[in-house]
Amino acid sequence: MTSRLRNVVMGAAVLIAGVVGLFLPVSVFDGNSSTVACGNAVTADQSGPRAANETPVTSAPILNQAVSHPDFVALCADAISGRRHWAIPLTIVGAAGVLVGIFIRGGGRAAQKR
Repeated sequence: MTSRLRNVVMGAAVLIAGVVGLFLPVSVFDGNSSTVACGNAVTADQSGPRAANETPVTSAPILNQAVSHPDFVALCADAISGRRHWAIPLTIVGAAGVLVGIFIRGGGRAAQKR
């Protein structure tokens, strides 16, 4: 396998992993054995987290104590940001690897003998 073909194959694998990471759904745990859908790293859907913020906490409160309610919009924003932090660079590196493999010609021994 030549280095050029290896660059294309590895770049394509990394590119596919990055694109899949961008389009897989993102969700956060709501504390009641369920999750709140947040959309994906490309398009964030804030309707689910906003609706989850408006629902009351289902656990039985103790008298004279405040029950904390998580901010699902902020949790979803953090989860989507975390996904973007690794998926976007992975996509860029994969695309660069494919482009290098396609357009850059190797300067190996076979190229020097011609």
